[in-house]
Amino acid sequence: MTRITEELIRKRAEHNDGVLATLEEVSLHQLNIEKIEGLGQLCKHLRILYLQSNLISKLENIHKLKELEYLNMAVNNLTKVQNLQRCESLQKLDLTVNFLDKAGLLSVQSLQQNEHLSELYLLGNPCAEWSGYRQFVVGTLPQLRKLDGKQIPPSESITARQVLPSLQQLLRKELLDEGIDPDAAAEVEDDSLGSEDIPETGYRDETGEMKRPWCPATRLLEHRETQAQAAEAEARRKAQQKSYCNPDDAKPVLREDFPTILEGEEVRQKNEGQWSFSLLESADGSAVELDVEIGRYMDTSLVKADVQPSFVRLLIRVCHAPA
Repeated sequence: MTRITEELIRKRAEHNDGVLATLEEVSLHQLNIEKIEGLGQLCKHLRILYLQSNLISKLENIHKLKELEYLNMAVNNLTKVQNLQRCESLQKLDLTVNFLDKAGLLSVQSLQQNEHLSELYLLGNPCAEWSGYRQFVVGTLPQLRKLDGKQIPPSESITARQVLPSLQQLLRKELLDEGIDPDAAAEVEDDSLGSEDIPETGYRDETGEMKRPWCPATRLLEHRETQAQAAEAEARRKAQQKSYCNPDDAKPVLREDFPTILEGEEVRQKNEGQWSFSLLESADGSAVELDVEIGRYMDTSLVKADVQPSFVRLLIRVCHAPA
């Protein structure tokens, strides 16, 4: 069994330089994963998550992914749809080829809170063989625009809502005849309710800025966010400070790439290589010029630059001839 760990996600986040804090898409398919875990804590800004072709039997631990728009859970072992109620941004959900039967069809109602959900895929599940399947799903989830890849015209949506009560009665009767309790089958979990999370009180406006009302919940949210950012910045500062020190021979640490700078972290001037440099305004005042004396014959492949609006970094690799 493969577990979802920080190391695994970093390996799958090479397209984002292994940085998890800003990771928006990750593919964890075909890894024999049996349980969803850690994603909400490690990469809260995920927008696209591929978990298809695994061995996952339960949807769980996803409620912290508030920006998740597309979740692919095709070819797993799911029997219910649950614990997605707090994924407010979810637009597309793929549950193709799982094990949702007629009883599991009742759990689809848990997606009614996902008001932005427009595409749902349930093909290959036993429930799709039920005669009233499509009308039941379309009637239960009026926000859908496409089911199993097929558009839902307004006329179909209206008809489905009209026949939904009779389909619900029919489904309950069939389940009772089969010895299945429909009320128990309709029960779903919402794992966000058992957490210490405080529901988001605000919204993002057209510029992307978070707008929150002034209330006790907002104060707690902002306090926790500030604490978390400060703790991350302090941990990074201590780690970098430790890495800069080399008590054995006082030589700079050999670096392969730039260290990560967290959001809100203070950027300080450093000169680990003790290079002579100047940082002056250009003669015409249109730019700031950084001049580092690295030697006339140094190969440019040994110099890497990172130019940002508020700072600039150089990584210079020096090759020493053997003694």
